[in-house]
Amino acid sequence: MTAPDPASPLWPEDRASPVPAVPARPLIRALDGNRAALTLLVVQNVVAAVLARQGVPLGAALLGSVIVNILVAVLLFRPAVNALLQDVRWRTRPDWGVALGAFVLAFLASRAFVLAYVTLFPDAADSVPQFLSSGPDLWLLLLSAGLLIPLLEEIAFRGLMMRGHEHARGFGLAAVTSTVAFSVAHGVPAAIAGIVPLAYVLARVVQHTGSLWNAVILHALNNTLAVGLGAWLSRNGDLAGSLADPSQATELLQNPALRTPLMLGALGFGSVVLLVLHLWLQPRADTTVGARPGPWLSGAYAVIVLFGVLAVLYSFPAVRLAVTDLQGALP
Repeated sequence: MTAPDPASPLWPEDRASPVPAVPARPLIRALDGNRAALTLLVVQNVVAAVLARQGVPLGAALLGSVIVNILVAVLLFRPAVNALLQDVRWRTRPDWGVALGAFVLAFLASRAFVLAYVTLFPDAADSVPQFLSSGPDLWLLLLSAGLLIPLLEEIAFRGLMMRGHEHARGFGLAAVTSTVAFSVAHGVPAAIAGIVPLAYVLARVVQHTGSLWNAVILHALNNTLAVGLGAWLSRNGDLAGSLADPSQATELLQNPALRTPLMLGALGFGSVVLLVLHLWLQPRADTTVGARPGPWLSGAYAVIVLFGVLAVLYSFPAVRLAVTDLQGALP
């Protein structure tokens, strides 16, 4: 097989093979993936926050952020998006059986890790973000948070960032770096505990099946379930209130006789399920992996991780108090 030209953005696969060669196509750069992911996060959070401060309901605010993100992608990231549209990951149909099986196991691992975290830190039980709305806005919330945002986030993180990292450094590093960036970007420790296993499964299911759509399905199912469960809890009176009341969970988790066994049991169960998923979702062969060597780490990636780390630190009361005292001491 003809040796690759690392400087070329085009990669004709298996040129010397007796099978007709796949036409050359542009490869996604790791740097473009990092920038696209950072831009999506900034636009999504800023636009949604601005609209919410103007009294716009949550579903409509998130839908507004989706629209702005699409416009930004068309204007700023057209070459990278075009490369993704030509990539085999975009063109390969989803495997619904794998996607649904991975979702069930990933959901179990995610909930187990959250349980382990809130058992270790009971006061964090009320810090997990909730997507709540009612009336017509609930349908907008299901559309935006349940379907459109998962699609955009998968395009940015598994479609552009992870694919670019794969082209630069291979499957393993790309799965880890996209998982870290996607997880810490959520900023809340209790949420991160549940997102880490989910994000890793999103990466591996794409690498295993060769289709980005399986991650979109899994991500959309997770978010739709979260929105639907939140809506059900908010509508079902005392029973739902008792289930959703973090103070009751906190009292249970502060029982010293239950705390350590429950934490170890949840952590062990989640780890076993995640190991099963890791062994199952082995990456499939892909001739473009490692075909465009180059840096995967950039300023955009560092900003994503730094923002997440600072948000995590600020979530602790002692840090917030120290920041408040510092602000009060300033002239």
